[in-house]
Parts: sequence; C-alpha cells; structure tokens
Amino acid sequence: MKVLSLVWFQVLPARFGGQKGIALFNEYLGRRVPLTCLCSTNNEVPRGASYAVRPELPATQKQFLQPAIWRAIEAAAREEGATHLLLEFPYHALAAFRLRRRTGIRVILHEHNIEYLRFRALRKPWWPLLRRYEGWACRNADLVLFKTEGDRDHAISVFGTDPARTLIVPYGIEPQPPSGNPEDLRAALGIGADTALLLFAGTLDYAPNAKAVEAIYAQLVPALEARGLDYRIVVCGRNRSGDFHYLNALEHPRVIRAGEVPDIAPYFAAADVFINPVLSGGGVQTKVLDALAQHNTVVSFAFGAQGIDGSVAGGKLHCVPDGDWSAFAAAVEENLGRWGHTPDAFFERYGWEGITARVQERLNLLAR
Repeated sequence: MKVLSLVWFQVLPARFGGQKGIALFNEYLGRRVPLTCLCSTNNEVPRGASYAVRPELPATQKQFLQPAIWRAIEAAAREEGATHLLLEFPYHALAAFRLRRRTGIRVILHEHNIEYLRFRALRKPWWPLLRRYEGWACRNADLVLFKTEGDRDHAISVFGTDPARTLIVPYGIEPQPPSGNPEDLRAALGIGADTALLLFAGTLDYAPNAKAVEAIYAQLVPALEARGLDYRIVVCGRNRSGDFHYLNALEHPRVIRAGEVPDIAPYFAAADVFINPVLSGGGVQTKVLDALAQHNTVVSFAFGAQGIDGSVAGGKLHCVPDGDWSAFAAAVEENLGRWGHTPDAFFERYGWEGITARVQERLNLLAR
C-alpha cells in the first residue's frame, strides 16, 4: 500500500486549526503506511516528518479545471506507485476519478465539512453548483471520511452516499504538556490573580470568527457586566486581511487583543474559561477540541460544539442555546474556579493514534 495525499493549498508549516488537522493526519497516518503529500508550491518541506512532501502544484484555485494539472497528478501517482489517493476536500474530484479510470487507484475523499452548506451560509451564489459537484464526488469515492455523524447523515440522505463507504474521522488532537507560567502571562497582560481570564482564540480573518469577536464586544461584555464579574477577555488570532481590520477599532477596557501569538499554549494554561461564541460557519470548531486537549473548561453555544462528543469531555464542555447571551454569561460565571483535567476517554476518542489506526484498517480492506 502507498498513499498519495493531494493537498492543493498551504498547510505547511501548520499554524492554524485546519492546517494542523491535515498535517497531523498525514504525520500519524504516515507512521503506519507509506505516504507522500503532493501539495502546492507555497508549502514548506518539514524536517523529520514521517511522510514525503512534493510541493509541485500551483498555489491557485484555477488548477481544478486544468488538464495539465490532472496530468501532473497522474505522473506523481505513477512515480510514487500510489495505490490510494487521499483527496482533501472534493475540488479535485475530476482529476481523482480520471486517475482512477486510468490506473485503478482507490479514491478516498476527506470531507472536512459539507462544503456547499458552508458556502450557502456565506451567501455565495454558486453554492448550488458546488452541491451537485460535491454530491457526485461523495457518491463516487471508494471511501469518504467525515468529521461528524451529522455530516455523514447529510451526505447519505441528500447526496445518496453509500453508508458502507463512509467512516467517521474526527478532528484529532495531539496532547501537549502545559507550557509557560500562567502568572507570568497574567502579569504581562496586566491581569490580576483574582480577575477571571476568559480566552477566545481563532483565525480572525475568517468571517464566522470575526462575527464572534464583534459579538463579544456587543453582546457578551454587557451580559457579563450585568452579572458584576471581575474579568478580562483575551482575544488571540491572526488578522491579516484588510477586510477584517475593522476589528482593530473595537475597544473595551475589559477586552485585550493579543493578536497572532507565537505560542497559544501559555494562554490556554492561564485561562479560567475558554469561550466560543461562534454562531456561523461549517465543520467542527477545532478551537474547542484544542482547548479541551489543554484541560480548559469550555463554554460554547450549541452551534460551536457540533460534532464534538460531550460525553467523553467529563463535564468540561458546557453548551448553551444559540444566541442566548444571558445563559452564556451565566455559564461562564458558574464555571469560574472549576479546575480539573479532561478525562482519558476524550484523548482516546480524539487522539491521532486511534484515529489513524481506524483509517488504516479501512484502507487495508480497500486494498483487497
């Protein structure tokens, strides 16, 4: 068996949730089966990875309909002797099924969410076309990997995907020992020991996260103020797009914008509660899993916890009805001062070792 992972966008070096999800999936799967990642030229080749990296594809979305790119993918698959093509997102399905017709390679589609639903929510006019294309890709792949049961059920009922050709592969976590001194970080931010530190971290030049930041100022702060809490909200995350620089103009003495920090772990270690007031977007909120992996208590709207099995979180994940800011603030207050480790069951469910073991088992079946 030899896997060719097709990644048409930048994931290396992996800094953000989606990038880490793909890079770590390849890393842990590459420890089990030979794997090469064929990716765009703006990826950096990592040192000491379990898999090989070929940054040869153009860094553009125009590549999907270019026959020259289809031929380049076929050439790489033949050079690598690939038996399985791992397709990240459905956009290169044309190239993948062309390659299968010519070589017999098995096509595994890795769905990170239902793409057309995400773009419909963003009001993109071309979402109906994507719906047809994505459905065709899901019906014709030899195996489709879904992040959540809800996504799989949707693909079965709406796309007509064969349930026997599906597998749940959640976003994984890589347990890390706590780093940094919480007291030092609090001192650097000017937050006293008796003041609650509430943390929100995410890619801020992504519309759903940007709207969550707006809502922190407009909705959550007043709700927390009404409860008379002594708190600070720390917001971390990249904001490189000019379309979202308006966030920099938002001001409140209770909110600290930390920006794009080099290491998020000290912030997790210092936080009393991780907040996730996200109400739009698609897929699993990886920030919630990362916070739980760092033993944070998480308060989230129900929307932001979709696809996460709260039964293995040991009471560390608290969900409130979508848009109920009073309930959100109350849940924050109720969980201040509650410490404890996320249980082992969570790491067994979401650890990369177990996830990739299940994937390897299904790949072996496809190889027969």
